[in-house]
Order: sequence, then structure tokens, then C-alpha cells
Amino acid sequence: MPSVGVFAAIFDQYNRILLVQIKYGSRNWTLPGGHLEANESPIYGVKREVLEETSYIIDVSHLISTYSAPIKDDLVLLFRATIIGQQNWATNDEIEEFGFFPKEQLPLQLHSWNRKRIEDAFQNLKSNLCIFE
Repeated sequence: MPSVGVFAAIFDQYNRILLVQIKYGSRNWTLPGGHLEANESPIYGVKREVLEETSYIIDVSHLISTYSAPIKDDLVLLFRATIIGQQNWATNDEIEEFGFFPKEQLPLQLHSWNRKRIEDAFQNLKSNLCIFE
């Protein structure tokens, strides 16, 4: 069974994208998100992950794209989202820091697959998503 990751592309009023820097492994920057938990819907999962990593409460507007890495048995869903609220953020074991970045000033510490996802987000790609509840 492939793992399913859910990530959010969130922009501020200056068209800068929200990225988080992870505290472990490569310490790279990435879009906020993570893996779904058992029996968790993708929409709920991405909302939970963004809240845990950044303290932002979001509303998901649409699916940008789906990405697959068959060699890793991995499937990733990237959603466009907007901030609708915020709680107090406290440092944790997962995220070093987070911030908004313009397209021309992205951090250098980004994996190539994240650069592709960020480019798709800046192009405002839209994909279909049907949810049956």
C-alpha cells in the first residue's frame, strides 16, 4: 500500500509562498504537510498538518496536482489553501521555522520535487478532486 502525503500551497497577499524548514535529516525547506493518518481524509489531513507545523488554520480551495514516485511507493496530493485563522505557534521537534518566500527568492535547500510542486503552485494549476462522504 503506497504512503499518501498531503501538502498545501499557501500564498500571502504579496504572492509569496509559505515554506517550512524541517529540523531533522536534510533540514531542507518544504511545503507544509505530511502523511495521512489511518482513516484520515486528504482534506482533514492537510488541515491538520498545516496547523501542527505552522499554527495556521486553513481552508482548502482546490487540488493543484497529484505526484507519484513509484520507486518509493509514494503518492502526494498538493492543495491550494488560504489562511483563515492562526493559533499560537511553539517550536517543536519537527519544524525549525517557517516563512513566506517570493518565487525569485526561494531557499536554496529545496529538493527538486519540491521545486516542481512550488512551480505548479505559482502557475495556479488546478486538478479535479471528487470527494464522496
